[in-house]
Amino acid sequence: MSYVIAAREMMAAAAGDLATIGSDLSAAHTAAAAQTTGMLAAAEDEVSAAIAALFSAHGQGFQALGAQAAAFHAQFVQALKSSAGPSASVEAANLSALGNTLVTGIFGSPAAPLFAATQTGTFTGTPSLATRFEEAALGPVKPLLSLPALEAQLSPNSPLVALLASDTPPISLLIGNSPPKFLPLLLGETVQHTTINGMSVVQITPAHPSGDYVVAIHGDGFVLPPLIFHWLDYTWMAHQTGATIEVPIYPLVGQGGTAGTVVPNMAGLISMEIAAHGAPHVSVLGDSAGANLALAAVEYMVANNETVPASMVLLSPWLDVGMTNPNIAFVHDPLIPVGPAQQWGKAWAGNLSVTNPEVSPLYGSLSGLPPTYVYSGSLDSLAPDVLVLQQEAVAQGAPISFVLANGQIHDWIIFTPDGPQYWPQIDQELGA
Repeated sequence: MSYVIAAREMMAAAAGDLATIGSDLSAAHTAAAAQTTGMLAAAEDEVSAAIAALFSAHGQGFQALGAQAAAFHAQFVQALKSSAGPSASVEAANLSALGNTLVTGIFGSPAAPLFAATQTGTFTGTPSLATRFEEAALGPVKPLLSLPALEAQLSPNSPLVALLASDTPPISLLIGNSPPKFLPLLLGETVQHTTINGMSVVQITPAHPSGDYVVAIHGDGFVLPPLIFHWLDYTWMAHQTGATIEVPIYPLVGQGGTAGTVVPNMAGLISMEIAAHGAPHVSVLGDSAGANLALAAVEYMVANNETVPASMVLLSPWLDVGMTNPNIAFVHDPLIPVGPAQQWGKAWAGNLSVTNPEVSPLYGSLSGLPPTYVYSGSLDSLAPDVLVLQQEAVAQGAPISFVLANGQIHDWIIFTPDGPQYWPQIDQELGA
C-alpha cells in the first residue's frame, strides 16, 4: 500500500517558489512587449498598414495570452497556498479552470462565427493539439521545397510534375482524376465520367440524391489533379447531404490549360448546371487554385449577364497568382513555396496579365456575386490577399462572409484534423 502525504509547510514553500518564478516571467514578458506589438507596414498604402496592424494585433494577442497565463499562474499559486489550509471551494474552482485550459489546449477552440464584410478581419480561435503536431511535422517541407535543385523540379513542365499529374497507378491512388474505388463503394455512391462543355467531369451521385448539385473545383496550383483529400471531402459531402457532386477535371498547365481558356469553359459548365437544375439547386465550391477558378468563373458569369449559382464557398483562395503582396513575407506558412507558386501562376496566366481578373480574381468586380463564404488561416501565405478581399468586399458591398482561423495553414479545412468540424457548416452554406 502507498500513501500520499501533503505537508502544509511543503505546500507553502512550493507556493513561494512559484510566486518568484511568476514575477521573473512577468518581467521577461514586459521586456518583450515592445518587440511583439509594434510592426512596420511593408508599404505605405492603407491595405499594408491595416495588415501590419493586424499582425501587430497578434503580438498584442500574445501579450494578452501572457497576461492570461500570468493570471492562471497566480491562481495556481493561490491554490497551493489554499492547500496549506482547508478551502474546498477555491480548490474546486482552480481545478475547473485547469480543466478548461487543458481541454482548449488539446481540442483547440473554433474560429469565431462567420462575419459579414462589414468589419476588419481578425483571426480567432486556436488549433487543436493534433493540428499543431501536424504543423510541426510540416516544418521541414517548405525549406526542402525551396532548395534550388528541388525548386527547379517543381516548374510546371518538369518531369517530376508531369509524373505526379500522369494519373497512373500507383500514383493515382493519392493523386488522380477519379476517387479511389473503395470510397464510393463504402458509401454506396455511383461515379460516372462525362464530358460537359468540353471538359471531363466526374459525377459523384449519392444513394439518395436530393436534387442539389455542387460544382467542386479542386486546387493543387493548376499543375496537379485532385488529391485523395479532395476525394474524401467530395464523397463524404455527397453521402452526408444527398447532393450530387460535379468535379470538373480541367486542363492543367502541363496539359496546355490557361486561365483564358479554362475560365470561360468553367463558367459555361456552371451555367449548364444552372440551366439543367435551376440556380437555387446549384452551388460552387473551390479550394486554393480551385477557389481562384471558382471566383474567376462566377465573376465572368456576372460580367456576361448570366445567372449565378445560389452560393459559393472558397477555401484558402489563391486570389492573386502574382503573390506580390508584401505582407506575405510576414506569414510563417509551413507549406507553400512562394517561388514555384509564382511560376505556376505565370504559366496559368498564359498570354494574359497576372492582374487580369480571369487570372487573379482579386482584381475583378465583386458586384453581382451570390452569397459567398471564405475560409482562411493565419499561417497561410494567401491570407494577406484574403484580407485585401475583405476590404474590397466592404468597399463594394459584396455579400461575402469570412472565417479567419488563428494558427491554421493553407487549405486547413481539407488537410488538418480541425477541418471536419466545419464541414456541416459548409454544407449548409452550399445549400446541400
